[in-house]
Amino acid sequence: MSEAEVQLITFNNVKFGEVTVDQRDVLEFPYGLPGFERFKQFGLIETEEEAPFLRLLSLDEPRLGFVILNPMLIWSDYDPDIGKEDLEGLGIEKVEQLAVYCIVTLSDIPQHVTANLRGPICINTDTMRAKQMILVDERYHTKHSIIESKAG
Repeated sequence: MSEAEVQLITFNNVKFGEVTVDQRDVLEFPYGLPGFERFKQFGLIETEEEAPFLRLLSLDEPRLGFVILNPMLIWSDYDPDIGKEDLEGLGIEKVEQLAVYCIVTLSDIPQHVTANLRGPICINTDTMRAKQMILVDERYHTKHSIIESKAG
């Protein structure tokens, strides 16, 4: 795709003001996110100074946004049991099409920064369709400490 064909989308966010993303960085959540089912489109924002964290900002609700992280960067043994039906629902046919992220809960106290490994966000990187899965895997819960995992 040439630069002339790049389609930019601009939306507002309460915390970050006017935000512009490439259409290719917009995720479509056909069912929304649990608790936020009405909101289907989110911009995936990556900034160098916030790496490895990314922002997931709603295109429709300026007050709605999340911080996400690729859990494999911290928990290399993270292996969520995601059902074949869930993957097929996103149109994922091969592992190369799958990206997995988790929602991070921030805190002013570093030891309280946690990641939700029980509810991974799965993305079809070809279509940018996404879904937050809810695992029934007792190994994972909603508040894994990021600091403690790095220290351990």
